[in-house]
Amino acid sequence: MAERPSFCPSISSKLLLRALITALVLGITALLGYVASRRSVDFPVYHYGARKMLSGTGPIYGPESGMGWPQIYRYPPVFLVLFIPFALLPLRLAAIVWAALKFGVLGFLGRALVLRLRMRPLGLQFLSILPALPYLVVEFHYGNVQFFIFALVAAALLCLDEWPVLAAFALALAISVKVWPLFFVPYLMVRRRLAVASLALAFSAGLTLLPASYFGWHTNASLLHQWANQEFGIATTAGEPAVIGFPSQSLHSVLMRFLVSLNYAGLTDSNYPKLNLATFDPRVVELLWLILAAAGYIGLLLLARRKSQCEDLTTSSIAFCALLLLQPFTQIGDLVILLWPIAAAVAALYDDADLPAWVRTALYVALSLMVLKPLVPTREMQRLLQVAGVDFAALFLLAVGLVGKCLRSRESNCLGISGDDTSCDRDKRS
Repeated sequence: MAERPSFCPSISSKLLLRALITALVLGITALLGYVASRRSVDFPVYHYGARKMLSGTGPIYGPESGMGWPQIYRYPPVFLVLFIPFALLPLRLAAIVWAALKFGVLGFLGRALVLRLRMRPLGLQFLSILPALPYLVVEFHYGNVQFFIFALVAAALLCLDEWPVLAAFALALAISVKVWPLFFVPYLMVRRRLAVASLALAFSAGLTLLPASYFGWHTNASLLHQWANQEFGIATTAGEPAVIGFPSQSLHSVLMRFLVSLNYAGLTDSNYPKLNLATFDPRVVELLWLILAAAGYIGLLLLARRKSQCEDLTTSSIAFCALLLLQPFTQIGDLVILLWPIAAAVAALYDDADLPAWVRTALYVALSLMVLKPLVPTREMQRLLQVAGVDFAALFLLAVGLVGKCLRSRESNCLGISGDDTSCDRDKRS
């Protein structure tokens, strides 16, 4: 009886402190969401398209879909069904909630990566996200769904061992909204995660058919056909600036800009300089890209197959880089998925004292380019850096450095991100 008065205030003060911290975090998240939602570019397209779906007015795909060309709706029907809760809200409020959710997911994902990479110093944790900030700002400003898709793929890779079914569902949900997460299905297969990969494909098929409960089987099949035709048409003309909007940072686009004379007159901003060093037939350049992309992907799969389970963080980082390099078109907002490889690179530079000099140099230069590029002051210089492919160069050097870090380890050793034998045991226990 005598101890209870001193015990209860202690519990109350702890609960009050947690409540205040929670309220503060929610308040900051809401404020950041409000700021990020201003002048969103892609989110209004989703909102407008979903409302047209609910009201049954206007086409869902084609030049008159979304808000009209070039702001057309480009995702499978399932995304509109999943988007209904946002479509029921006013546009402004829905955009704030959308952006706030991104900040919340970023917090959880950042914490998960920090724990997995064992980044204890607070300064190191900040450095691990600093080079990715420009890409986060662009993606959050656009209001695109890309960050959520990346978060789903990252969550799937992080919980492969503990919750394989949940990992498969997260990957399936990402695949059902955007095609690019299919890139990781063969990767999981060569990593001997055949059950997760197979289950993800089964889940994604079910999610793709889910809108039939809303549209009906025939209408859903017709919508899927329209979506596939639309995306195939855009993909086959991805080398045309009038279609992609601005200089992309993929290998395909860089080759096209340097080896083909492109016409920028069709862009909203047509002031990009021409830097082509030659004028080849675009079909020859396309064939060259296909060969290089196939070789790069096969190399990734071979690397993933020969590496131990304890190196999943590094090989997954390389896979994210390879996706951005090898896909036909990479927007600046797409580079938000570099959050994972950047964190892995910073951890490697901090923890692994045995990194070869060339690996350390490649990583330092890549991270420096990412930090310094947004500081270039004039729009003319920014256009020049985009056409020159500075982000592509940073991405390529980051991938090279991570591959070098991965290959440095001996086959007989089980190495984690920090490069010591004990880290493997810690990874297995976690």
